Amino acid sequence: MTFDEISKLSSTMPTFHDLWLSGGEPFLRKDLAKIIHLFYTNNKIRDVRIPTNGLPTEQTLKTVMEVLEQCPEIRLEVDISIDGFSETHDRIRAVPGNFEKALKTMSELERIRERAPNLTLYVNSVITRENRSEIVQLGHYFKQSHDLDGHYFQIIRGEPKDQSLQVIEPTELQQIYTETLPLNFEYVSKPTRKKSRLDGLAKAFWKAGYMFSYETQFKNYAYGTKWKMPCTAGQTSIVIDYNADVRVCELRKPIGNLRKFGMDFGRFWDSIERKREVQQVELDQCFCTHICFMYDSMRHSKRIMLWELPKLYAKYAMKRLAATKARSVSSSKVRIEEATPTVTTG
Repeated sequence: MTFDEISKLSSTMPTFHDLWLSGGEPFLRKDLAKIIHLFYTNNKIRDVRIPTNGLPTEQTLKTVMEVLEQCPEIRLEVDISIDGFSETHDRIRAVPGNFEKALKTMSELERIRERAPNLTLYVNSVITRENRSEIVQLGHYFKQSHDLDGHYFQIIRGEPKDQSLQVIEPTELQQIYTETLPLNFEYVSKPTRKKSRLDGLAKAFWKAGYMFSYETQFKNYAYGTKWKMPCTAGQTSIVIDYNADVRVCELRKPIGNLRKFGMDFGRFWDSIERKREVQQVELDQCFCTHICFMYDSMRHSKRIMLWELPKLYAKYAMKRLAATKARSVSSSKVRIEEATPTVTTG
């Protein structure tokens, strides 16, 4: 899409909160900061997430600085995609030196973040058959060697050309989630750079959210289990492709092209095409491991937010409290294990 087309699109969209920009490589687009500022001004977006392979270091740093300067109220999250240590990552990405270049970009972004509290920096690792044996170790490496705000671990989704990449034994995946969950908790528990009155409550919900999403992903991957909430793809979120095709979900086929609607988002949103696809999602009982749509559906479900998440966190907190009490009354010869979060299969 041209900038003029995106500008028309933005002008016909309502106020919304989250803008997630992916690719390809988003930072190759020279007008990326200008695009973000457009939605910041017209649509009042305040949360922006951008995944990157970490290769275009200079362009990435330039864009990030421009966004932070032009959009002072924005919360910008940059997610660097790293799928293994040097040899594994470079082989998966088919780019020699990719791992080291990504680390360089990461280090430079860490320096920017020292003076920009509204910038957060994450690593995103996709779990596949090819890297499953080093994912947990990779998580510990970044926790010890870099000052990140978090690390996402997600099972491969969709239909890769090499179908064998998706063949992971359920017991292996469960073990990966169980061992990476404490890392997620450590990141959540880090002192925030921008304090808020709800900081403690927010951290509890984040921890419960990790537990819920991992359990939901695992059960869907291993057993085809449906989510505990309806999927709201096409109702609370939408996917717009590079060529103006529109999908209600990244894993479903396009249902139209915005150029057909004159780049008028309102016309598309009111269209029969979108409404039919939303109905079709429900008829198809469409549930998957896609964290973006799982997360969005989760936060729009009263049942999950007011019951499932508090219940999960209360169970975890009671387990920790019981372990603490047991330690306090045990003799020095008895070793009591720390309570840790787990991914269940029930």
